[in-house]
Amino acid sequence: MIDSHRNFAPDIRKISQFAVPDIDWKINQNGQSYYHHYTPEIGVVIMVLWFPKGIINQNKNFQCTASFEMLFSGSETKTEKEIIGYIDHLGASISTESSVLTSSITIRSTTEKAKMVLNWIIDNINDATYPQDEFLNYLPVKKASIERKMQSPNYWADRIAKENYYGKNNILGTFGDIADLSQLTREDLNQFKQQHIRLSESMFLISGDCDESLLNDLLAIQYTENNHSTFKIETPLTALNTEIPESTLVHSMENVSQASMCLLKHLPPVEEEEIHKLTLLNLVLGGYFGSRLMQELREKRGLTYGINSHFRPALNGRTWIISGEMNSENATLALSLTFEIMETLTNQLISNDELEKAKSYFSGQFRAGFDGPFSNMHKCQHLILRDHTKKYFKNTLTHIWNITPEDVLITAKSVFQKNTFIKVIAGNIS
Repeated sequence: MIDSHRNFAPDIRKISQFAVPDIDWKINQNGQSYYHHYTPEIGVVIMVLWFPKGIINQNKNFQCTASFEMLFSGSETKTEKEIIGYIDHLGASISTESSVLTSSITIRSTTEKAKMVLNWIIDNINDATYPQDEFLNYLPVKKASIERKMQSPNYWADRIAKENYYGKNNILGTFGDIADLSQLTREDLNQFKQQHIRLSESMFLISGDCDESLLNDLLAIQYTENNHSTFKIETPLTALNTEIPESTLVHSMENVSQASMCLLKHLPPVEEEEIHKLTLLNLVLGGYFGSRLMQELREKRGLTYGINSHFRPALNGRTWIISGEMNSENATLALSLTFEIMETLTNQLISNDELEKAKSYFSGQFRAGFDGPFSNMHKCQHLILRDHTKKYFKNTLTHIWNITPEDVLITAKSVFQKNTFIKVIAGNIS
């Protein structure tokens, strides 16, 4: 009798090394920072205008995000319908994204129309005025999006953990509310644009079917008489909240049947070799389906719908988050068992077999991360944002395969102290 399709997991092929491509970015004679990766004969390109300004630079909640999301909402001479309509006519698309430290505009286009598309995008960035009628239409849509998030236990577990760990005055612990949107004005957006959405400070990344000739034409479109400044992400030092509550914080919610659990702590910057030890420890704990949290809490005990552990970029380091969703009655037990699993990793050596499986999984995911014509561009952003050396990816698999069970044990002892994690459960907790 077949109990589960998981009994027939595919064999994992060991990838000990492969030809990791060079990830390098340049600065031209005009001072423009750019990254270029050429894949001939595919007929499409992705262009990214990457700005070294993000949520940390805003004066009001939602100011940065709204400034980018509404950047193509109109000008004194063109409506949003005309701007977006012409982009559609050219067979292109755009999207924007804002994070704590940076923001970006991503443009997808055919190679043939790339110059026309970029010209149109640049013109409308420069001319953007955030028309009042479009701004008033934007607000209720944004409010509805926030309201939907606030109905989720997962949202509140994450929010309360960060607010109480980092502090509400720290950018990593700051969350916007619906009332904050009511305080936002189109003048706030124009102010942010004038101060921070500056093409002369941006980095240009392009990947796909773009040869050197097209690259030079695209760089020239962005060039102004004002010299470009070197792309630089500012990472200010921020004080962490050292008073971590010993007890579990509980956020009660009505009319929900499930609960979310969140454990969180900050990890300071470490050397690249140590990053890979943390990566493997995270995988063993909850970073993939074969992890201890998934196997014990989900597969063996059926306590959760899913549970995982992962890292998120943070100022001066990274945030380690362990989160899961479960029926409300299982939340306390799931939290207790999570700490038991973490403690086991601090006092018992992991087996070579378990460690080899985690290494094989990582190496396969790492190799897949370089597939496709656009992947290297994202790797470039990763290197810059995390402040890694250009050799980081080339050294990764060597570091991973050299890690021993003893290394994992030592790493676990250094990070898995129970009183260093904030603990939150959100949901219908009786």
